[in-house]
Amino acid sequence: MEQGFKPCPYCGAKLPEQASFCPHCTHNVRERKPRIPPPRTWRRLLRALLPLALALAVCAGFYFYLSPKTYDAYGEITYTDDDGSYQLLVNTSNERFEPMPEIADTAELDGQYRMPSRLFINHVASGANAGQMFMQKVEWCTTEFIQPADSQSPMVCSEPQPMDFSPDAALVSLFDYTGRSGSTELLWTLHMKNGDTIKLRQKINITPIETYDYYPEDYPMDTIEELQALIDKVSSEIQLPNVVNIHLPPITYDGELVIDKRAINLRGSVDENTSRRTTFTGNVQVSAQDGPIVYFSGISFIGSGEGVGVSASCRLQADNCRFSNWKTGLLGYGSSWISAINSYFDGNEVGFHFNSEGKYVTHATYSDNTFINNGTGVLLERVPTDVTISFPGSYFQGNGTDIDNRCSQPLDISQAIIK
Repeated sequence: MEQGFKPCPYCGAKLPEQASFCPHCTHNVRERKPRIPPPRTWRRLLRALLPLALALAVCAGFYFYLSPKTYDAYGEITYTDDDGSYQLLVNTSNERFEPMPEIADTAELDGQYRMPSRLFINHVASGANAGQMFMQKVEWCTTEFIQPADSQSPMVCSEPQPMDFSPDAALVSLFDYTGRSGSTELLWTLHMKNGDTIKLRQKINITPIETYDYYPEDYPMDTIEELQALIDKVSSEIQLPNVVNIHLPPITYDGELVIDKRAINLRGSVDENTSRRTTFTGNVQVSAQDGPIVYFSGISFIGSGEGVGVSASCRLQADNCRFSNWKTGLLGYGSSWISAINSYFDGNEVGFHFNSEGKYVTHATYSDNTFINNGTGVLLERVPTDVTISFPGSYFQGNGTDIDNRCSQPLDISQAIIK
């Protein structure tokens, strides 16, 4: 057979190598393989499973939508239910739209401190305070600290509840700490009646500060001039936020005293033999704007019918002090908060005068004070914020006016004693 040709397998005729048909016998000479149709089982299976898959997807969607959810965040959370969306936030101030995911403070190592953590709830669409309405959806609420087991001074918190001094807050939890408490985390947990859980967290970092104590045995402070020189020296040498305590001898200081560079605490004393007490007869002016609260304790301020016993334009607290025979015993002005606890006001034209335009509250409970034979026991001309001021255990007798509330400040005198 010639190259390039092949015989027909049916009649033997010579055909070209690439021929597929024999023109002599009309047979196809190229072998055909049978065509096998692709299997269709998987298509039928897919069509059968598709409705089941759709049904499972729908069921999963409903389960996810209807099952309880957990919300967890620092500072604030937006929670939505059938009634709308709500902003839940926590902070330590009375600003109900300002979340505070972290709190940083300084504290003396063995000082005892307390701070409020406030829960605010706002309706997102209107901005209205929705605390009272939202709490009807809550089954229970707790606060707890998540802190190291070996903390030198573990923080503790109170059961969250409404409190009069923070009327805009849905709930308030008070937590106590010292300079040894370190860093921890406060956890708010709200369990909703629909099964949802809301967790709001605050990181709390306490930095310990040094405390410097000055005693009359070690430093000259027998006259008002020596005391002023010591205050000026300390103010230039000890940096904030360190705490300075000057422990005063049981003597009488004549003349004026000024504390204007930094906060300095004055601690009075009593002579055990004569019952003589640390006393100032001139005005003590406190205007140190930066730093911690100024504390006066165990001191008498005795005037001659004129002037002001203590005038403060910074944060100040008088504890176990006496203010007698002044035009004004204790005056708070400027932009800060002042307070008095367990103190005695007698024979003044005005015992305690609040005239400040500040924005923050230090201590709104004026407990266990005594106001006797003053022209006006308490004069509230201007008071920072509209927080309720209370007078639990405070005693009023013989005053021309017990409380002159010129600025219509919210008051609670239900536990005061008024004769």
